[in-house]
Amino acid sequence: LAQMQLSTSSVPWKFVASVISWIFLALFTIRYTGGMYAWVTENRLEQPAYEVVKRLPGGVEVRRYQPYNVAEATLGADFKQATSDGFRLCAGYLFGKNMPRESVGFFRRPSARDVGEKMEMTAPVRQSLGPARSSAARSVKISFVMSKKRTIKSLPIPRDVKIQLRNVPAHYAAFTAFNGRPPTNKVIQKKRAQVLEALSATGGKVRPVNKAETLVYGYHDPFLVPNLLRRNEVGVLVVGSDLQEADASVTT
Repeated sequence: LAQMQLSTSSVPWKFVASVISWIFLALFTIRYTGGMYAWVTENRLEQPAYEVVKRLPGGVEVRRYQPYNVAEATLGADFKQATSDGFRLCAGYLFGKNMPRESVGFFRRPSARDVGEKMEMTAPVRQSLGPARSSAARSVKISFVMSKKRTIKSLPIPRDVKIQLRNVPAHYAAFTAFNGRPPTNKVIQKKRAQVLEALSATGGKVRPVNKAETLVYGYHDPFLVPNLLRRNEVGVLVVGSDLQEADASVTT
């Protein structure tokens, strides 16, 4: 009789365990289905135009970028905090915290009733890291690339004074790409060292413009897109005599 009671009482628990398993499976499916959709969607976002002019050991690419415009916030907090605050500020500008240019002038001051413009999302989210002023703090610039359809003068004015609109002139940069979660400062330094090592193999024909500056580009949403698919890049601006020669035989 005791064995029958034990067997009977275990049935509900087996049922509960089965239901929990199905719930986890459903959540996993929803999470990765949504993540895949976000990955496909974000791969179609407008990006700055560039050409690969040279390929270096370790998968490092030297690129020639065409000019483009950005909305940028410069912060001096620690890297993680600066990234979070900068993203919030730039996203706010892109999605409506701005003013039409015609609402600002000598005879007219901006009003809270002025409706901001919601603009298209682009990629990548850019981070420019300056030299560390302490063990934690450093100058960090976070910027969103503006659509090539817009000029600086046609973009709305940011409501937050921390956001600046500027043109990024044509330039060369060397990058290494990798998948995973948004990189920590430790990972960034490791990847930067790989890029510098590849550049040193050119014998100075391609070299960093500023040894203290590091570029970090993120192409996918860090929350929706699975880390396995999320693309990151770390690099530096470069110059060199080898670049003009490479331009003659551009590969993409």
